[in-house]
Amino acid sequence: MDSRYPIHEVFASIQGEGLFVGQPQVFVRVDGCPLRCRWCDTPQTWGLPSDSKQGTDWSADPVRSWCTAQEVAERVRELDPLGRRSVSLTGGEPLMWPGLVEQLRKLLPGARLHLETAGAFPRTLERLLDQVDHVSADLKLPGDMQTPVPLQSALRDFEEAPRDAVQWRLARRAVLALLADRDACLKLVVAAGPEAQDYSELLDDVRELAADLPLYLQSVTPLRDVQAADSKTLDLLVEMAQSRGLSTRVLPQVHALLGLR
Repeated sequence: MDSRYPIHEVFASIQGEGLFVGQPQVFVRVDGCPLRCRWCDTPQTWGLPSDSKQGTDWSADPVRSWCTAQEVAERVRELDPLGRRSVSLTGGEPLMWPGLVEQLRKLLPGARLHLETAGAFPRTLERLLDQVDHVSADLKLPGDMQTPVPLQSALRDFEEAPRDAVQWRLARRAVLALLADRDACLKLVVAAGPEAQDYSELLDDVRELAADLPLYLQSVTPLRDVQAADSKTLDLLVEMAQSRGLSTRVLPQVHALLGLR
């Protein structure tokens, strides 16, 4: 039987973050993420669909079903019959489902595959680096993270999520080393609360291990009890990043501003 993966939705829209902001893409959003970022804008993707829900009803919004990679690839081709859009693999956390990424690489040989990841799972990222054309990796302050909740699935063992500041730094440094000199970018979501100096160690790691990669400071879109960082904090972060020789830009979530998915 073909392997099935938890698909939240597959849709065409405009990339609102990172290096390819403004580019039309097809988005493949998976369910399942053990991380609990306090500013997560897709908490509905944390859990997994019922094991009994299989197949594709693309009219459902969201789909939230266990689908085969073939079903996903067919939907991508339906949404982009000319094959001109890149395909963004997002979530949830796509690195929970490496088999999906590997199969889509084979099923969509002419497409550019872009991986959006939390930057917390270096072992799985290393496995998939040659299967994707671009990686957009989040950099996270441990203080922005709540206790992870492991995924429960009989389908596979998952790479363990970082649980404290030491583990987060080890994961971050491993991810940065893997992405150096690759087609990749780094994204740092900035919310109200932390001071600019709280990011010093993180920025030092980028300078040491992946100074060639563009760094996007993304002011959080206010949600629940999380507010955007003030302009002073953003200005200080830009100065701190530039003083380390990092190529830095500040962007909001453009798709949110435009009212897009």
